[in-house]
Amino acid sequence: MKKKDYKWRALVFNPIIVVVYGIGCCSLSLLAKYGGVALRAPIILIAFLSLFIWFAWCLYRSKRKRSTTKKRTSSALEKISKLWVMVSTISLVVITFATGINIYQSGTNLQGKLAFVIEDLFNKRKVEFVHDNVYKDDLDGLFADLQTKIDLPNELYLSNHFDLTFTKDGQITSLYSFLYGLNDDGEIKSFLIDYDRSKSNDITVYLNGYTDTPFDETMKLRPLINNVKNLPIKETVDDWNEETLGIYYAGYRSWGYNTEGILYFDEEGDTFPIETAKDEITGYTISVYAPNSSGITPVRFVDYSSISDSLQDKVSTANQDKNDEETYFINEYLGYQLSVVDAAAGSRFYTLNQTLDGGNTWETFNPDPFSGEIGTSTGITFIDEKLGFIGLAHGGSTYADLYRTTDGGSTFEKVDLPTIEVPLTDTEKYAPFDFPEMPSKENGNLFLLVGQGEDGDHNGGSKVLYRSTDDGATWEYAEEII
Repeated sequence: MKKKDYKWRALVFNPIIVVVYGIGCCSLSLLAKYGGVALRAPIILIAFLSLFIWFAWCLYRSKRKRSTTKKRTSSALEKISKLWVMVSTISLVVITFATGINIYQSGTNLQGKLAFVIEDLFNKRKVEFVHDNVYKDDLDGLFADLQTKIDLPNELYLSNHFDLTFTKDGQITSLYSFLYGLNDDGEIKSFLIDYDRSKSNDITVYLNGYTDTPFDETMKLRPLINNVKNLPIKETVDDWNEETLGIYYAGYRSWGYNTEGILYFDEEGDTFPIETAKDEITGYTISVYAPNSSGITPVRFVDYSSISDSLQDKVSTANQDKNDEETYFINEYLGYQLSVVDAAAGSRFYTLNQTLDGGNTWETFNPDPFSGEIGTSTGITFIDEKLGFIGLAHGGSTYADLYRTTDGGSTFEKVDLPTIEVPLTDTEKYAPFDFPEMPSKENGNLFLLVGQGEDGDHNGGSKVLYRSTDDGATWEYAEEII
C-alpha cells in the first residue's frame, strides 16, 4: 500500500495558504454583507488568483516529483507534517462553512447588500422612456412604454400619489408613483415607478413591493390617464415664469369650501371656475403646480362628472371620522376595536374593545390602551392572538407613536425605534421619519414602514423600512423607500 506523503501535503497547504484563503473568504463575506466592489473585489481577485497559481504550480511539481527518487523523511517531521495537514484541512473547512453561512444570511431577508442585489435582479426593471413629452404623448405614452417590459393590470390603483414634473416645453423630468392592481390570474401586483431624467433616460420600476391594498375606488388611476389629454395644461402654465412644472394626483379628494385655484372640468375637458361653494368641493383632482415657487397658486382641475354621493360619503368619512374606530379581526370570531370615548381639540381618548362573536357584541377589554395619552388613532393590527400593535398620532398628525402588546391587548408599551437623521444644512441634522405605520410579518420577520407625518417633506415624502427579528421588541433600519 502506497504511503501518504504528508510532508508534500503540508507544503501544499502551508500556513500562508490558509491565511490567504481566509482573507479572500472574509473579503467575500464583507462584500456580500456591505457591498463595496471597488474596495474588496481587488483583494478577492488577488487572493484567489494567488491560490490558483500556487495550486497549479503544486500540481505541476507533483507530476515531476513522481519521476524523481523520494528522499526518506524523518519520523518527527512526518508527525509534524501530518498534524499540520489535519489542522489546515479543518481550518479550510471551517472558513468555507462560515463564509457560506455569512453569504447565505447576507442574501436573505434583506440582511445584506447581496439580498438587495438579488431583490433587484428579480424585482427591478429598466424601461426606456421614449414617449416622454406630456403635451405630445399625454400619459398614454408613458404606460405604453411601461407595457413593453411589464405586464400591467387593466385597472390600477394608487397606493399614495402620482407626482410628475416637466419643463416648459412638456419634457418630463421626473416621475414617482406606487401603483397596484390585479393581474389576469387574480394576483395582486405592485409597481413602484421612479424616473429622474438627470440620472438616467430609463424609468426604474420595482415590482412586488409591500403595499396596503384596499382597492379603494377613490384611488383609481384611470381618471388621471383619461383626463390629462383633455385638460389645458400647456395653456395653464404658459404665463408662469417657471422652468420646472408639475402634475400631482392623489385620487378623489375633498377641498372643503375653498374655491381658490379650483376649476371644474367636464368629459370634453372644458373648464369652468367656482365663484362660491354651496356644497363641499370633491372629485378626482389633477393639480398643476410650480414645485419651486410658493407664490404661484396651484390650479386644481376637479372632474365634475366624477362627483357622486357614494364617493363623497367615502371622502367625508375618511376626512372626519376615519380615526374614530379602528377594528381588526384575528379570526372569524375574535376581534379588537379602538373606540373613542372622549374627544377635545382634535384629539381623542380611546378604549380597546373586544368581541368573541364576530362583532355582534363588544365589551371593553382595555380601558386605557395608550396609557393616558390622547391623539388620533393611526391603526391597529395583530400578528397573532398575543402579539399586536396600535398607533397614536399627535400634533395634527405631524408625528405618531407605536405601541406593542404581547399579552393579547391587556397591556401595551410604547415602541422605541432607532432615530434616522438626515442633513438639514451643512452643519445641522434632523430626524424626519416619525410616523410609524402598522407592522407586517414576512418570512418570520416583522417589517415596519415609518413615514414623515403631515409636516414631512424630506426626499419627496420618502419612508424608511425597519426590520425586527424578535417580534418587535427591537428594530433595526433596513432601507429608505422613495
